Amino acid sequence: MTAKCRDCHTEITWARSSATGRMIPLDLYPDTGLGSVRKRETRDETGRIWADILTGESLHHAIANGERLYVLHRETCHARRPPNPKPAHIRLDLPRRRGRHR
Repeated sequence: MTAKCRDCHTEITWARSSATGRMIPLDLYPDTGLGSVRKRETRDETGRIWADILTGESLHHAIANGERLYVLHRETCHARRPPNPKPAHIRLDLPRRRGRHR
């Protein structure tokens, strides 16, 4: 089941979390470098696709086995990021304002 993100309008896919039963948005294609979600390719009797959000040892094993892992869309959605964050090593030396000018 594919759709478009309502914030950034990128194509995404949906799966139901096996842990919570809630629908979770995933990026459309797997990404072995960033992925942490194993999507089960078999559908249940209602046509739903289920997914497991992996952490810790299960994530390490999945990466080592070369499994196709998907990224939660909230981690890559461009609409939810600040437009241009200031790097931590940059310090702004702006003059202080001494009051309100009218």
